[in-house]
Amino acid sequence: MLAPHMVLIVLIALGIVWTAGWAMVVTHSGRAVPLEELEGSETRVRLWLLGGLAAVAIVLFILTLRWLPYEADRTNEIGSPALSVAVTGAQWTWTLSQSRFQTGVPIDFAVTSRDVNHDFAIYDPEGRLVAQVQAMPGYTNHLVYEFHEPGSYTIRCLEYCGLGHHTMTAPLTVVRK
Repeated sequence: MLAPHMVLIVLIALGIVWTAGWAMVVTHSGRAVPLEELEGSETRVRLWLLGGLAAVAIVLFILTLRWLPYEADRTNEIGSPALSVAVTGAQWTWTLSQSRFQTGVPIDFAVTSRDVNHDFAIYDPEGRLVAQVQAMPGYTNHLVYEFHEPGSYTIRCLEYCGLGHHTMTAPLTVVRK
């Protein structure tokens, strides 16, 4: 199983190989070749490089799908949500049906927007991003999350939404169960 940072390393290595392959094709061309003559080995090498890169990209994409924060995966990991919280973003505020939570309780944040796209992001007391989901008008995204540590968390908008974007924050309080 590949860790996310290993996937990045593999992609960088493949990018280097890809670039070297194209550099070889370009430097070994030697002379200007009319378009009609390109049906030879250069075309086969280019198609092979493109096909190889596409195959590797598809395999890596499939291998990393399990790390995406799909609602069903999060529910399987931490259990069915015991609490549902309605969240609405609007320029430049967040409205939550509840803002005080207990540790160890799976929560379903049902996130939407009244006006433009926003990004509902939860930051822990040390300022690290712990979870996030898009808030879109006319659509409700679900973020299933479980707080493990008590403290004062902060909700921020990560999608630039206008002049007051920097003020779009809301507090969350998490207490020990």
